[in-house]
Amino acid sequence: MTESGAAVVGTGLIGVVHVEALRRLGVQVHGVVGSSPARAAERAAALGLPPAYESFEAMLADRRVDVVHITSPNHLHYPQAKAALAAGKHVICEKPLTMTSSESAELGRLAQASGLVNAVNFNLRFYPICRHLHQLVREGGIGEVRLV
Repeated sequence: MTESGAAVVGTGLIGVVHVEALRRLGVQVHGVVGSSPARAAERAAALGLPPAYESFEAMLADRRVDVVHITSPNHLHYPQAKAALAAGKHVICEKPLTMTSSESAELGRLAQASGLVNAVNFNLRFYPICRHLHQLVREGGIGEVRLV
């Protein structure tokens, strides 16, 4: 394992995907935060993780956690990312980062001022079909794009 430590916020399908990806990368996952302590404890046990955090605030207080992966419902992304940045944690967030562009801009400013990472997952853009479609659009091969 590397010296980096992570925690995952959200215990649904995507939260599990993040836990497994972190493990494959050799990053120590110190725990998860769920919609309730009971749900988080259940998921932590199923994944063979340390005991779940009792709360989001307890996770932020864990000095072993360098990066927080946010996989919670969309409307929680902004307040959770903002709190994680304020606590000195790097943030990896599922899309959308926030519900408004002004909230996204604020998180960008906070990350830049602190030197912390504030990133959004979007791995699909590198899929061959997406790259092909991007080229078609760029070359005008499918006509005027009005909505994606």
